[in-house]
Amino acid sequence: MKHLLSILLILTFSFQGYSQKKGKKKPIPKTKITAVQEGGPTIEMKDEKIMPDTLQIQKGKKYVFLVDVSEFSGQGNTVEAGNDDNSEKAELKRNFPKENLEIITINKYTYVLFENKQTLDITGNGNSFQAFAYWSGKIDDKVQIKEGKRMATEFVAEQLKTKKESSYVINTRKYKKEVASLLGKNKVTSKSKEVMKELLSGYSLPFPDIEADNVPVFQQGTAKLKTLESYFLKKKGVRVPLKSVSFNNEGFPLIITYYEDEGKNKSKQELIYKDGMLTKIIKADQTTSSINYDDNKMIFTENIGDANETTVFWLENSKLLQKSYTLMTDDKFSYMNTFTEEKFENNCISYSINNVVWSYNCGGPNNKFPYIHTYTSYQNKEVLQFRKSKIEKKNDRTYDKYYSEAERADQNDNYKLWGTFHLDDFNLVDSFNFTKDGTAKTIKIDYTCYE
Repeated sequence: MKHLLSILLILTFSFQGYSQKKGKKKPIPKTKITAVQEGGPTIEMKDEKIMPDTLQIQKGKKYVFLVDVSEFSGQGNTVEAGNDDNSEKAELKRNFPKENLEIITINKYTYVLFENKQTLDITGNGNSFQAFAYWSGKIDDKVQIKEGKRMATEFVAEQLKTKKESSYVINTRKYKKEVASLLGKNKVTSKSKEVMKELLSGYSLPFPDIEADNVPVFQQGTAKLKTLESYFLKKKGVRVPLKSVSFNNEGFPLIITYYEDEGKNKSKQELIYKDGMLTKIIKADQTTSSINYDDNKMIFTENIGDANETTVFWLENSKLLQKSYTLMTDDKFSYMNTFTEEKFENNCISYSINNVVWSYNCGGPNNKFPYIHTYTSYQNKEVLQFRKSKIEKKNDRTYDKYYSEAERADQNDNYKLWGTFHLDDFNLVDSFNFTKDGTAKTIKIDYTCYE
């Protein structure tokens, strides 16, 4: 928010009559939400480049106003009816189902006139307003105002003299308790090593952003790697590096370097081991992920600025799953906390953010071809994207990758060849030819191995 509203809401909260036509001019605050009653001098508003709307509020209902206005939000409708996609509205509806609240969002400069002769003045080009307002709908009750965009439930509960909390406040206590139960443990077992090996196999993939539907091809090799270098192979043999990995004599990655599209260094990670177990990952910016184990769980913790992130990995049905807690260090920002989770169900891995499903990755056994994979993503519980692919084993050294033209699960497949993987004598992917944006591309991978 560009300007603090606390001065406005606490120190300069004033009662001024708008029925009186003349009076002494007062300086207009850069940002202001004012409540007005009869009997005081008039404020003369300066000319607005954007004409503010006027909203008249009648008695008889309980009103909650969610105000979020800036010079960039002056387009479109002034007032929106209740929208469940707005998290604060959803919180209010969930916590006060019997109060029959009239929830109004204001996202444009607006002058709000109440039947009890009070006003909310949300005007002024270039100013920003982020606040809540509540009116009981009773003529004798004043409009109550509070700065902020979050914790509307707590604000309304205070007006109604009841005890209610936003779900993200409740979840913060729950998540902190769960994280506390994970940290400080270091019970290393054979299951711990299985999880670690599976996770490290992902770090060892030859180029960044290998999607789940391609992974089965990269799991054919059995050689004990020493180094790995992947690159785009351009005309005349020009190499544009993508990723390089060095491995210890146990085959675990030690140093991983990622490159930009132009081949410049993007980032580097150093993996630290103790007694054969990964204990720490140090990034180029010196941020560190610390790792501990609890039998079949591998637990990463990292400070990411204003938040702490804890991620748990485990194996289920031979699939590596994870859940992650991102918790702000300051509880007043608890609405920014995030919980993500993967679950294995019906050969699919679901991915949820704050308990809302965002995607499904579905596929059969990784060592069985043709390998069919589907990816479905969601937005507001509606399918946002559907993608279906197939990998066929052409011979012992060649795999073809196809994409279906179907855009929904109920449509017929019409597969189109997208790319071809070529394997070397060690069943390691040697090259990957594919077409992207109408251009043929080749990724080449070079290896050295321990004897």
